Amino acid sequence: MTTTENPPAKHDLYWEMIWKQFKKHPMGVFGLIIVGIFCLVGVYAPLLASSKPLIVKYDGDWYFPLFRYLFYAEFFTKKLDIFFNLLMFTLPAFLLAFWLFRNSKFSLSVAFLAISCLQIGLFWLFSFGSAEDPAANRSLQKLSLRYDWNAEVKQMSAYAKLNLILRFQQREAQHKRLLAMLQNHHLPELSLPKITSLWQIEKDNELILLEQQQKIVDNTPPDIEEHKIAQEKIDYYQAKQAWLTAESQKLSYQVMPLLRHFHWEEDAGGDQNLNRYIDWWELTRINRKDLVSALIFGVRISLVVGILAVGISLIIGIPIGAFAGYYGGKTDILVCRLLEIWEAMPTFFMLLMVVAILQNKSIFLVIGVIGLFGWTTFSRYIRGEFLKQRNLSYIEACRSLGFSDPYIIFSHILPNAIPPLLTLLPFAIMGAITSEAGLSFLGLGEEGSCSWGVLMDEGRSAFPGESYLLWPPAILLTVLLIAIALVGDALRDALDPKMHR
Repeated sequence: MTTTENPPAKHDLYWEMIWKQFKKHPMGVFGLIIVGIFCLVGVYAPLLASSKPLIVKYDGDWYFPLFRYLFYAEFFTKKLDIFFNLLMFTLPAFLLAFWLFRNSKFSLSVAFLAISCLQIGLFWLFSFGSAEDPAANRSLQKLSLRYDWNAEVKQMSAYAKLNLILRFQQREAQHKRLLAMLQNHHLPELSLPKITSLWQIEKDNELILLEQQQKIVDNTPPDIEEHKIAQEKIDYYQAKQAWLTAESQKLSYQVMPLLRHFHWEEDAGGDQNLNRYIDWWELTRINRKDLVSALIFGVRISLVVGILAVGISLIIGIPIGAFAGYYGGKTDILVCRLLEIWEAMPTFFMLLMVVAILQNKSIFLVIGVIGLFGWTTFSRYIRGEFLKQRNLSYIEACRSLGFSDPYIIFSHILPNAIPPLLTLLPFAIMGAITSEAGLSFLGLGEEGSCSWGVLMDEGRSAFPGESYLLWPPAILLTVLLIAIALVGDALRDALDPKMHR
């Protein structure tokens, strides 16, 4: 008795044909690759820009700072970042499950559901739970002396020491890079701007403090309490500086993020006057935060806006359009009038009203408004598909067999209406991303965000003197939108039956 493999299902053959047709469009494939790169950059952004090394060897021991801080809510203060940080690990699990169970729908559905529940559960735990700081020391005791660096170091945890040393080393390295860039311009010494790096600022502050304390020591008798405290402060800062210099020599085998050594929420210490003389990858925003890091993490916001806003639109638009097209008559007339009224409401002014009422400019509020006012296109499209198919012979057969209307709508007509609907998705995602960027550019975006629209708004506020802050986010947004448009154009041709030969 011989056995044969199960033939592929019809829908599998259909999507194989669609993919084959899609590959005939080189620009569409190129656009898909660009979109895929943006998605990977968004998911794995901490590996590209962060102040925490992936791996470091300190004093003979190995540490993994970045992975210890990936889910710490006081380092990644935006819950959106924690969600994507979890996706760094669950995305490979999704891909592996798809590869292992691609021939079994049930197993694939169960695997996807389990991984999704794990993602949501861990996100809730890390976002709303009480995650502990890796540098915290539970056994911390009250110091006997007010300013005793050696006693303070003894009570530090290993990660607390490592954080201090890494910050000292990275700030010193940044100062040297900026100094070298200024010297390359060969400007007269009087024309050179002051390097207001974090390292220089900290040095200047310590110098001022030491001078103040030294005056107190020189002008007060040794037996006075004020004299003792001043001397303790001097000894404290000198011991701290000596300790940092010595301990930084014990760092080795550092594996830093690939592009930038700043987290987008951290102060990079930049000065706008300095931006004119340094390379573009060292530029800082008007709030002194690193520009390149913000550009990298801004991909996450664009992806979330595009997916969630379109998802909300689909959830609202598909059922409304399906019922209108299937039942027709008064139901269809009522839905059409609703669509006309809803489309007459401008999204921009609706968002202004919502922001004014709620006094909140959260990114999720912007997503919700875009989704709530962007479903009409999907509804009209689904309505047309249902009007076309509701009287076909296979629907009449379903009615003859006694199937209920909801079963016919969602189990028979809707699956046939979904593939043509896919041609609208890339362009809808484009519209959502553009709307969010435009609203943020006009000042309606989330404050303190790394959205590309917010970055462009910051560049606009400094325009034209510092127009270089405006172009990087504008260029990235343009590239992403063009790539999505290329994918949408190729997908539209691939789903067009007339193009199949």
